[in-house]
Amino acid sequence: MDIVLISILCGVAAVIYGLITSRAILAASPGNARMQEIAKAIQEGAGAYLTKQYTAIAVVGVVVAVLVALFLGTIPAIAFVLGAVQSGAIGFIAMHCWVLPASSA
Repeated sequence: MDIVLISILCGVAAVIYGLITSRAILAASPGNARMQEIAKAIQEGAGAYLTKQYTAIAVVGVVVAVLVALFLGTIPAIAFVLGAVQSGAIGFIAMHCWVLPASSA
């Protein structure tokens, strides 16, 4: 089997797994009021941390993307940027998936 096809199948399997597990998480009870208050504080702190961290990483990512483009070509540089953006996006998505507002229960 071709390595590209294997990669695509693994990606599809990961997306399906992500959909199944996120639905299970979103269906779970958000807990009592105190638990929701603590979770909200954690979410706010994690959001601030991720924003600061991703801002710093973005600067390094741009430099690396330029170096990849210069030494390996445009296609690998585009792949690097897409992977970096998706990795960062999943950090925010996962953080917001765990803490639900009381009205969504």
